[in-house]
Amino acid sequence: MSIDRFSKSDAARLLTQYQAALYRYVFTCVRNHADAEDILQDVSMIVVKRIRRLESEQQFFAWAKEIAFRQILAFSRKSKRLKSLNPHVVAALAESAGRVEKSEPTSQRTEALQECLKRLPPLSQELIKSRYDGSVKKVSDIAIQYESEVGAIYAKLNRIKQILRDCISRRLSSEGSQ
Repeated sequence: MSIDRFSKSDAARLLTQYQAALYRYVFTCVRNHADAEDILQDVSMIVVKRIRRLESEQQFFAWAKEIAFRQILAFSRKSKRLKSLNPHVVAALAESAGRVEKSEPTSQRTEALQECLKRLPPLSQELIKSRYDGSVKKVSDIAIQYESEVGAIYAKLNRIKQILRDCISRRLSSEGSQ
């Protein structure tokens, strides 16, 4: 694709494709889900606005990561919590996240996780969502919500996570043998 052929729909498609990886990259640097989501939203707006500057689709992730890096630095300058965050530290964290990203085929793993989550019973899906979507901060709050003991919720979450690990392993090994 040439430079002038990238459109906003291309930006949306590529952002969707790389959203999880970009989120992990940003979260690695800011360590706060709400801040990471805010930064990722800013990154998405910039990507859509500047998509015509992209030279090739293969360069999208590196290009978007550079935009994210600059947004993280801008955020750290504005944020009181991150005032002491040194740009070199952000760069080191970003580089580290990049190494992890390269060492793990995350898109296959993410797809496998999504499929495995769909196979869980509805109550298990709700528990996982409650625990990991950021809306509930403490397991004790989940226990109150489900009228259960904290220990029982931890045990149920551990069983669900083991089921998910086993399911993901099976899916990845079956994909690898094909």
